[in-house]
Amino acid sequence: MYFKWRVPGLIILLAILLQQTVANESPSEEKQSPSHNAHDMKSTTFFLDSLMGNYDRRLRPNFDGEPTTIHIDIHISRFDSIKEISMDFEMTIFLRMRWNDPRLRYNLTTSHIPPSAFMIDKIWIPDLFFTNEKHAYFHDVTRDNVLLRFFPNGDVLYSVRLTLTLACPMRFSKFPLDRQLCYLQMESYGYTDRELIFEWKDDTPLTNDTVFELQQFTVTNHQLRRCDKVYYTGNFTCIMAVFTLRRELGYYWLIIFIPSFLLVLLSWVSFFINPFAAPARISLCITSVLTITTQAIGVHEALPKVSYATAIDVWMALCLIFVTASLFEYACVNYCLQRFGRTRIKDVLSSAAAGMALIDLGATNSRDNCENGLRARGNESADSYDIERQAKKNEEVARALQIDRFCRYAFPICFVGFNFVYWPTVLMNHHDTLQLP
Repeated sequence: MYFKWRVPGLIILLAILLQQTVANESPSEEKQSPSHNAHDMKSTTFFLDSLMGNYDRRLRPNFDGEPTTIHIDIHISRFDSIKEISMDFEMTIFLRMRWNDPRLRYNLTTSHIPPSAFMIDKIWIPDLFFTNEKHAYFHDVTRDNVLLRFFPNGDVLYSVRLTLTLACPMRFSKFPLDRQLCYLQMESYGYTDRELIFEWKDDTPLTNDTVFELQQFTVTNHQLRRCDKVYYTGNFTCIMAVFTLRRELGYYWLIIFIPSFLLVLLSWVSFFINPFAAPARISLCITSVLTITTQAIGVHEALPKVSYATAIDVWMALCLIFVTASLFEYACVNYCLQRFGRTRIKDVLSSAAAGMALIDLGATNSRDNCENGLRARGNESADSYDIERQAKKNEEVARALQIDRFCRYAFPICFVGFNFVYWPTVLMNHHDTLQLP
């Protein structure tokens, strides 16, 4: 009976041992990395748990010793449009900081410390802030866009995705042929340079996804600088990235320069119109003046109300002067033509006064002799008046045509001379505007 029950038990025991042997030799076990064994998992868990109890996040690394050096690099994900009215620009970046904290050294066979953000509140983080920041926010879709990574030698990598609206002081004296300097400035708020130092990463401290494509600007260059600050509370570390922005002129050529140039040319057409056609010449000149004025007002809709003249203000002002001068030119021509009319009226009045004097002087003579004398003198006066009137008329008309003929050449020559002075002055020394505050 004992043997009867013992044989099935041995068979079951052999089956269990065989199953375990097959499981130990399974392909999935052969592919499993030795660094993911249970011992490493327990060691990693113990390391992460130890930070909660033995780590004081209030103290910086090397407390009361050498300054902690923070190596910073930035990846620009997006460079958004620039706003002249508010003098700022927007960009989305990956801010990365790396430093060494001896308290976080570990000696584990695994290097897969979870890059989780839940440890941020457990360790010391540099108190970096953006000096020229006007508005900023973190990204949290679908989770907080934050990365925290530990290394065996105690290095800590902290990366966060930010969208920043940064102030950019601008100078518009050469607008729209201007270049601007916009910068990203990072500074420590509470730690002096004896405790904390910011430095750019040695290799590729500034990267970007693609070429920056803005509506009106092109980023032509960038520079990395130091901007250490001195306050009465101490000396503070500061670094900055400076971007050189060049304004594209395509929009302004099509909307401002070419139309205003054509309006000036259009105002010169009045010099070839008959000076007696007053409605046509006046309408053409006034239309040009009003159009240029409307253009000049529209230019400043995209600019802040600055207290100095910009390059485009000078251009629009000179264009307005030229089209207004064409209107004043016709006023001079019309004045010359009106002088002929006033001269004619004065001559008629003078002839009437002379006839009355002759009647008074011939009152003692006979009526027949007086009438004959008056008739003869009247005919002689009328003939001389017609000749004189025609001569004065021709003289005044010739003077008006001479003014038109002179302006046909004088106005274009003056406008070309203005362009020869204006464009070299505006295009040269554009670096005068590239000054950081």
